[in-house]
Amino acid sequence: MKQWILEKHELVLTILLIIMMCITRMSVAIGNVVYGLLLLITICTCFIKRKELCIASSIKQYGIAYGVMLLCLLPSVFCSEDIGRALKYFFNIYVWKSLIVLPILLCIKSKSKLYTLLIAFFLFMGINSITAFVQQLLEFRVNDGRSGGLFNGSVMGLAMLLALAFPISLIAVFDKTLPDKVRKSALFSIVSMLFGMWGNQSRGTWLFNGINGLLITLRYGLSNIKYLFIVGCIAIGIVGVASQHDNYVNRFKSTFNTTTDGSNLGRLYVWEADKHMIIDHIVAGVGPGLWQRTYEERYRLPEETQGLGHSHNNFLQVASESGLLGLLGFLVFNIFVLYKSFRMYLKNHNPYDLSIIFGCISFIFLFGSIDYTWGNSSGIKIFWIVMATMLQLKISHEIIDKNKSII
Repeated sequence: MKQWILEKHELVLTILLIIMMCITRMSVAIGNVVYGLLLLITICTCFIKRKELCIASSIKQYGIAYGVMLLCLLPSVFCSEDIGRALKYFFNIYVWKSLIVLPILLCIKSKSKLYTLLIAFFLFMGINSITAFVQQLLEFRVNDGRSGGLFNGSVMGLAMLLALAFPISLIAVFDKTLPDKVRKSALFSIVSMLFGMWGNQSRGTWLFNGINGLLITLRYGLSNIKYLFIVGCIAIGIVGVASQHDNYVNRFKSTFNTTTDGSNLGRLYVWEADKHMIIDHIVAGVGPGLWQRTYEERYRLPEETQGLGHSHNNFLQVASESGLLGLLGFLVFNIFVLYKSFRMYLKNHNPYDLSIIFGCISFIFLFGSIDYTWGNSSGIKIFWIVMATMLQLKISHEIIDKNKSII
C-alpha cells in the first residue's frame, strides 16, 4: 500500500479531481464522496512522505493570508444567536470547501498532471456549454428561456463558471508558452462557451466576458495583430447576429434597467435590506449561515417578492454575516492574492499569474458583485481547483526560471 501510494498518488489524485469536477454540478452527494476520498489519499501521502514534504514559501504566504481571513471571520460565529448553526456553516463554506487545494498544492508536482487538470477543466466547460445551447434549442429543462447545462445544471451556477472560464481559456489560446494540447482544449472551450453563453442568457456573463475578452485581446494583440483581427471579426459577427433578434437586444439593454426589470429590482431591494442589517450588526454581523433567517424575520422589504436566499453579492453577504471585521479579512485575502500575482506578472509575464488575476477578479469581484459565488458549492470548488492548479504551475515556472538564471 505504501509503495503504491508513493508511485501512483499523483495519477490517482489527478483522476479523482477530474471526476469530482465533472460530477459536482450534477450530484453534490457523489461529489462529496469523491472529495472525501481525495482528502484521505492526500493525508496518507503527506504522512508517508512527511520527511521529504516541501511546501513552497509562496504557498505558506497564501496559507497565512487565508488564516488571517479565518481569524477575522471567526468572531462572528461566537457572537451569533445560533452558534451551532453558524459554526457548521463557517466550517462548510470557509474550511471544508477550500481543502480541495491541498491535493494539488501538496502532492501534485508533475507539470503534465497539472496540464491534464487544465485540459479537463476546458473540456468540462465546453461540454457544459454545448449542452446548455442544445437545451435552449430543444427548450428542454429551461428556466425562463435560460439553460444551466448538463441538462439539469443550475442556471446561475453555469453563468458564474462561464465568467471564470472564459478569460482563462482565452489566455491559454493566446499564450504560446503553453503546450499545444492545452491551447487546443482551450480553443474548444472558447468556441463552445460562445454557444453556452447564448443558451445560458446571463447578462452579467455577457458583460463581464466582453470586458475581459477585450482586455486580454489587447494584451496579446499588441504583439500579434492577427489576434486582434480574428477576435474583432468574431465579435462583429456575434453582435451582427444578436442585433437581428429583438429579444437578445432587449435582454442586454435590461442589464442596466433598475426601474422595471424584476431581477435587477430584486437585487436592489435585498441590497437595501443588507445595508440595514450591516448597520445593526456592524462589527461581527448576524453570524455565518444566519443571513436568510435574519433577513426573512426582520429585514425583507415588502417590495421584494422573489424570496431571495442570499445577498447576490459576495461582499454584502460577508459583511452581513460577519460584520466589517469579517469583510476586512475577506478583502485582505483576495487583495493579497491579486497583489502577489500582479507583482509576479510584471516581472516575468507568465500566463499562470495572468490567469489567477483574471480568474479571481471575474469570479470573486465581477460576477461576485451580482451573485454569491463564494457560497456556490460546485462553483467555489471548481474555482479553487483552477486557482490551485495555476498557482502550482506558476511555482514550477519560477523554479525553472531560477535554475536557468543560475546556469
